[in-house]
Amino acid sequence: MKFIHISDLHLGAKIKKLTQDKSKIVREEELVLTNKLFEYAKNIDCQGIFIAGDLFDGKTISPKLKKSFFDAVKTSQIKTFYLRGNHDEDFFLSCLPENFFVLDEQNNFYNFNTFTVSTGKTAQNFQDNLFHFHLLHGDIANPSSNDGIDLANYKNLGINYLALGHIHSYSAAKLDEKTNYVYSGCLFPHGFDDLGEKGFVEIEVDEANNCSNRFVPFSRRNFVISNIDISGLEKYDQIKTKISQTLANIPSQNFVRACLVGTFTDETEKFLSQLEEDFKSKFFYFELVDNTKLKLNIKKLKEEKLSFKSEFLSLVEDDAFLSPEEKNQICQIGIEALRGDDFSI
Repeated sequence: MKFIHISDLHLGAKIKKLTQDKSKIVREEELVLTNKLFEYAKNIDCQGIFIAGDLFDGKTISPKLKKSFFDAVKTSQIKTFYLRGNHDEDFFLSCLPENFFVLDEQNNFYNFNTFTVSTGKTAQNFQDNLFHFHLLHGDIANPSSNDGIDLANYKNLGINYLALGHIHSYSAAKLDEKTNYVYSGCLFPHGFDDLGEKGFVEIEVDEANNCSNRFVPFSRRNFVISNIDISGLEKYDQIKTKISQTLANIPSQNFVRACLVGTFTDETEKFLSQLEEDFKSKFFYFELVDNTKLKLNIKKLKEEKLSFKSEFLSLVEDDAFLSPEEKNQICQIGIEALRGDDFSI
């Protein structure tokens, strides 16, 4: 038997940084890929698809979006199980597909010939002859939070596969000898806090109810953050070349944030607006962030005549209670403040 575990699709979510045209492209891509997911499931003779929360995003779900998704569910004829997440609002259709099963407090257990599907904060003991899926949406790392999950409540109950949603990165581990707990991660990324490949989990169960699962990358676009150290580079062309070399292997369809790091001097030609212009056409979305810090020439600054900077540095240097490390840090922050720069702390 094969199954698919997905979560956190957030269909309808907006990426605020995009233009209207590019936002439309992303929304349409997500609908096309969602249809392809159900086609993939059909091709592998999938017995069930589990959606562990956050199918839609917020209250403003368009009729077109809902219809497109549920048409894909209905056409596939695959049993599809849905657990509401913290971003899902109530959604209503005149008639949900017969193969779409909602998991909630009233409908917390479904029993089929070879497997069962359940949800709930506490789980019952299950029969050994069936394979048992349990769906939850929350954070296992913070069990005391509002969205927390205490894994201890699900140990040694006979659950075979604990399908988790809410965390947007894939992870898998064993809870006990019998139970696998898995975050599928989000199907599509929607911001620079969703780094790495995104996709779904394909589950295979053999006749002895042994389970294996593998992560399948699926999203067309990923968010990428690249730190680029420009220390020692003073010319605009040098910095541009360093950025180009660093980003060379990133596919053009991605969302890219290039972060300049390291130090610069008063002579450095950063020309940030031009650099951003040079690269924004090379990726679906590109932004340049300057996290560099000014490299101070303390000796030169102290030699300035009638200068606030010189007076400040002399006061710090003459303080007998400060260590050399503390003096360096205070000098750096003080000069940045006098220049109007962002502080190094």
